Amino acid sequence: MQQEFTITLFSEKQEGLITKVALILTRRKININNFSVVFCKTVNLYRFTITLIETEAAVQNVVCQMEKIIEVFKCYLQTEVELLTHQILLLKLSNSDEKENQIASFINAFPVIKETDYCVYTSKTHKQIIQQLASKITKSEATNSF
Repeated sequence: MQQEFTITLFSEKQEGLITKVALILTRRKININNFSVVFCKTVNLYRFTITLIETEAAVQNVVCQMEKIIEVFKCYLQTEVELLTHQILLLKLSNSDEKENQIASFINAFPVIKETDYCVYTSKTHKQIIQQLASKITKSEATNSF
């Protein structure tokens, strides 16, 4: 059964990346309803958001191909219901503190970029968990402990 899906992928700047994504979808004769690209200056990544209507098996296959063929950091697949209950979190933390590792493990984050002084994490999680994380960070800044 066909339904609406949203594919979100994170990548560095690559020449012809939009063409590669479009080629994967057109080879499978999948129509794109919406396609947007946003640059995130704080973490130096591009976020691609693609909305399409197709079967779940076909879209999961496309997501796997995008992660393998196109060199992307992470690719998420969400249904319309998940868009209402989940959020994709992009978090930049310094590598120096154990507190940052606890935060990343709390939200089950996946490291996207690892540099010597910072690391960028991404996670798809419930809105309530993100709110809990925000309140823990606020409390930890007040008491200096996580």
